[in-house]
Amino acid sequence: MSYEELLENYNKLQLKYENTKLELDNLKRIVFGVKREYTPKQEQLENSVQCSLFDKEKEVDEELQKQVEENVEELTVYRKKNKRKTVAGIKKEQLKNTEIQVIEYKLNPEEKCPECGNELEEVSKEIVRKEITYIPAKILITNYVQYTYKCKKCGTKESENASSTFVKTQVPKALLAHSFASPSLSTEVIYQKYYLGVPLYRQEKMWDDKGLVLPRNMMANWNIKISEYYLENLYKLMHKKMKAESELLHCDESTMQCNKEVGRKATSNSYMWVLSSGELEKQKGVIFKYSPSRNAETAKEFLKDYKGILVTDGYASYNDLEDITHAECWAHCRRYFYESIPLLDNKKMDTTATGYVGVTYCDKLFEIEREIALLSVEEKVKKRQEKSKPILLEFFEWVEKTKNMKLIINNKLNKALTYASNQRKELSEFLNDGRIPLTNSLAERAIRPFAVHRKNWLFADSVEGAKANAVYYSLIESAKLNNLNIEKYIKYLLDTIPQMDNTSNEKELERYLPWSKELPNEILNFQGTYEELKLNND
Repeated sequence: MSYEELLENYNKLQLKYENTKLELDNLKRIVFGVKREYTPKQEQLENSVQCSLFDKEKEVDEELQKQVEENVEELTVYRKKNKRKTVAGIKKEQLKNTEIQVIEYKLNPEEKCPECGNELEEVSKEIVRKEITYIPAKILITNYVQYTYKCKKCGTKESENASSTFVKTQVPKALLAHSFASPSLSTEVIYQKYYLGVPLYRQEKMWDDKGLVLPRNMMANWNIKISEYYLENLYKLMHKKMKAESELLHCDESTMQCNKEVGRKATSNSYMWVLSSGELEKQKGVIFKYSPSRNAETAKEFLKDYKGILVTDGYASYNDLEDITHAECWAHCRRYFYESIPLLDNKKMDTTATGYVGVTYCDKLFEIEREIALLSVEEKVKKRQEKSKPILLEFFEWVEKTKNMKLIINNKLNKALTYASNQRKELSEFLNDGRIPLTNSLAERAIRPFAVHRKNWLFADSVEGAKANAVYYSLIESAKLNNLNIEKYIKYLLDTIPQMDNTSNEKELERYLPWSKELPNEILNFQGTYEELKLNND
């Protein structure tokens, strides 16, 4: 075997080893590592050799090397957590009418002074402790009694009417015919599953402890029927309004399993799509949509008639959409480069890896965004053109140069370079419009509760159930964005919509939208006003 053949085999084995190690490193990050994708700060890099793509030819650009060696702060693409410690307390507005129980401990009148035996007199009193008492919910059986009245005159000889006249009192319509499901009971089932993530089989045990037998299939059927009869039209109106009146939307999708879908195996992947309003939109909403596929036709149907800005990840199905400005997520781009960086034996990031350069470029863009976060839309565009554009041009120049070099590139890095090169237009859209964020985190944040709850209930048993899931998650996540009390909002919908003569009347349904100004004040959350609950008199 010649030297050239031996060298070629060595290079292949080296590349195979690097790809295998990267896969292992990424699995370790997922299982054991922190969730944030961070890069080392300057003090961690001081005695280390920085990355250089062109060390052999000594062609490294001095400016690029300077950027790599600069201090790189930790990147947080998610919402910053409030560092202020949460203090236990009561919400003034929601609990302003809460009953206060006072338990006083007094001496018996017969008790005397322990020293001399004379009478005692009261001189002061103080609250020595406060406690919150929880009164568990109780089950109440309600019988609706309808009275019938008969006219005393009709049907008699003195009356012109030959037959008797009967009048019955008006009774509220039942939520579900031939069922004992009430708005309050159904609200609790919906609230537990779709807001708290408690699957129906656990609820079945909870209700059994309270003395009520509610089979899980019965509760599932209630959820489906209530969604179909009363909430689906409101859901469709929300979707229509968001597409018609929003300037910027975020879109994403996540997998789920649907057991009983015609022509498909139970283990097949189905998808839950999500559409979230932009941060600057006046109408805050989230729309979920179940689909058995992730193809371009589903994306077209989901976003039909929308003509604004759409922020997504790099999934190809969005590329066929017409009449929209398509921007893509820089957090995804950064993640591809981040995953291409191998770990050293000490579990630290290898800052000499080629992918580290790509991460550094992305970090600089995010740093600029943090600096201009409070500026107006117009000022953001100016700053982005001034500061971000040179970095962006340099980044794409580096991407193309690296792709074209005859270097052994691992699969992860090749994927990152290909992604950045293919999505250049979409990744550059933020330069032209200050409304466009750098990430698609709003959509990811909106779909996160669904993804977390999915670990509990595992699958949807039927297509009808999967569609009902989309309706409930849409209403609940939209209510959260509009600062509504979730339980009270659901109860309000189930109390009022079933009593409507026409539940498909869009004009009437507008008052029930999560962002409607006509919603009653009692279903609003007042999270900013609360009184600290002190546990003693200090």
